[in-house]
Amino acid sequence: MLRGLAASFYAAFKTLSRSLASALFISILPPLFSSLLLAGGWLLSGAVDVDKYLYQLVGSSLLVLGQIAVGETVWVVRDYVREGLYDYILASPSRMLETFYGVFLAEALIFSGLSLAFTAVIVGAIKGPIYGVATAVAYALAFVGILPVLGIGIILASLLPVVRDPGVLVMPVGAVLTLLGGAIYPLSILPPYLELAASALPMAALAQAVRGFALGLKLQIESLGLLGAYMLYVLVGLLVFRVMNAYARRRGIV
Repeated sequence: MLRGLAASFYAAFKTLSRSLASALFISILPPLFSSLLLAGGWLLSGAVDVDKYLYQLVGSSLLVLGQIAVGETVWVVRDYVREGLYDYILASPSRMLETFYGVFLAEALIFSGLSLAFTAVIVGAIKGPIYGVATAVAYALAFVGILPVLGIGIILASLLPVVRDPGVLVMPVGAVLTLLGGAIYPLSILPPYLELAASALPMAALAQAVRGFALGLKLQIESLGLLGAYMLYVLVGLLVFRVMNAYARRRGIV
């Protein structure tokens, strides 16, 4: 099983390694965004809230990982359709997940690896080395916890034979993930109906688990349990992908 994952990872990594300039730019966005919010708070109130800064820093770096899991999955499938590699994804149920996850790992390491490392260094510098190490470990585990978010990306990618423009799929869902994902601010500040809607997304549970370990050195058992339940997104994504492929072939779309 790991052979297919390694192959898809290597192919994607080889291609994406030419985009190091873009990767460097993206990697500084979460620290820059959090620093701007910190500066804005200082200008308005005259006080520096370090805890809030670290909360947003850890969350914004994780949000980049989530956006890659959703958005890049859709764009990669679009490229596969164009290049005649669509059947490669459908070779077997396991191969399908291997391909999606291998490509995601390559994308995540290139475009968010430095950001995650920068965040761990900043947390360690402010709170102490043990917290920096805990942040690095939490992010490493997030590469597994992100699977339900990747499942959402697979569901969106399954619609590509019908909805040809990836942007139509990626932009609205990416915005919802940012606003209701619980990565930048706690969901408790939202109106009850939005908080309820946000509970359908796995991003908040992932963010809470990562922040709890990185900034509090605590395992969030409830959040980890929720992530286990959210793994249904992966199964649904793989099933929907196959169903939509069969539909597209009957209609002669692919």
